[in-house]
Amino acid sequence: MNILILGAGGVGGYFGARLLQSGHTVAFVARGAHLEALQTEGLHVKHPSFEFAEKIKAFDLQSLADMDAASFDLIILTTKSTATREIAIQLALWLRNQMNPPYILSLQNGVENEAILGDYFAEEYIIGGLTRKIGAHVVKPAHIEAIGTAETILGMMHVSMDNERFLEELALAFKHAGIPTQTTHDIKQELWKKLVINNGVNALCALLRVKTGALFDKSSLSEVVQGLMQETAHAARSLHVKISQEDVDAMFELIKQFDSIKPSMLVDLEQGRALEIEEICGVVIRALHQIGVDAPYTKTIKALLEFNMEQ
Repeated sequence: MNILILGAGGVGGYFGARLLQSGHTVAFVARGAHLEALQTEGLHVKHPSFEFAEKIKAFDLQSLADMDAASFDLIILTTKSTATREIAIQLALWLRNQMNPPYILSLQNGVENEAILGDYFAEEYIIGGLTRKIGAHVVKPAHIEAIGTAETILGMMHVSMDNERFLEELALAFKHAGIPTQTTHDIKQELWKKLVINNGVNALCALLRVKTGALFDKSSLSEVVQGLMQETAHAARSLHVKISQEDVDAMFELIKQFDSIKPSMLVDLEQGRALEIEEICGVVIRALHQIGVDAPYTKTIKALLEFNMEQ
């Protein structure tokens, strides 16, 4: 496959390196010092079971205008969810004359990215996705460190015979690249299950400036995590997404047993970047507000984190 990875950060760089080593053609979109280093030094990825250090094709978003969109089979979005709409607008301009545009896969945090993409592209070309059991971060420009298996789940937003065939081919390509992957007919449910984890630990770790493992060392903090997860599940059910108590318990055990990592909000906070607060916490609060239900755990963590950031 010919793949464009838009957002060559930790997850994007890890996936791209795996796919390159598996024989696919991959180009990366990045910016700033990270882009400059990728262009001069190449991409370096270090993982307990995988290492990669090679020259790659990397360029900025504006350079897409000079490239042939028809040459790509797939665009993978691994940017922050805060940038999804802005990027979708630019991609729509680039792809506006394409009779058969590339598929677009979101591997971002949150549950709203696919709907935003649907404002600009036909749903049959949009793939919802998530990856879990991975911690991957840029430790310095062009250098990424990652841990975990990066278990990935993919699903079409609107199924047709052609796109379901492509989805199976993509899942197989990921598996051959060393990325455990499965497909689903209900990707919305899987995205909300990941949000159960994200809302459970992401903002709380950023607020306390601790890795995920610290949340399970004290029962009082574990109870807060459980409260945050229960509110997320309630929000999902309010939108007719089936999240059971068994699902919540499974997500709690998954993150509790996984390696202690710095989740994305904590890394972004340390590096002075914008946080995905609305995309992770806000969506839970808004969904419950629509049915007249409060979200005291999520609202409190969100308010405290925002207050600390203003100081």
